[in-house]
Amino acid sequence: MQTIAKQVSRTGNFVLPCSADDALPLFTPEGERAWIETWNPRPVFPKTIAFCRDTVFLEGLGAEEAVWTIVEADHQTHRAEYVRVAPASHAAHIVVKIDPIAEGQSCQVTVSYTVTVFGEDSDALLAAFSEAAYADKMRRWQRQIGEYLNGCSGTTTSSGKQQTANLRC
Repeated sequence: MQTIAKQVSRTGNFVLPCSADDALPLFTPEGERAWIETWNPRPVFPKTIAFCRDTVFLEGLGAEEAVWTIVEADHQTHRAEYVRVAPASHAAHIVVKIDPIAEGQSCQVTVSYTVTVFGEDSDALLAAFSEAAYADKMRRWQRQIGEYLNGCSGTTTSSGKQQTANLRC
């Protein structure tokens, strides 16, 4: 029996206590390592994961493994766009846009997901993208990134920031 694919789109935002220039690297494949404990991207092409258009990497294990492609990596407009495909369960289009506020001392992060689910776990995946679950996800991201930034306060050479700065195109 074939399952019917379903799609949902969600957008959320939150404020971070840093400039848009400092925030963007935190939403790159290597930068997310700094604030997501289980995040472990592995390069497909090229041999290292650079924050560049058409970079392809894997993330997750087993049935959760997904192929990610960077669709846009724009340092000037502080925008990142990804497509993620987990062959057994879903595809997602993710856009991160960061806008400076408070004279550049803070920024607003807007994260949009369009997720298409299919397969046996489609209802559980859809539940993970309910309005309430997505709002919780945005609050969790804000907290996790805030904790990371507080731990790096006053430091411009932290391993996470240095690592991502070296991977620019």
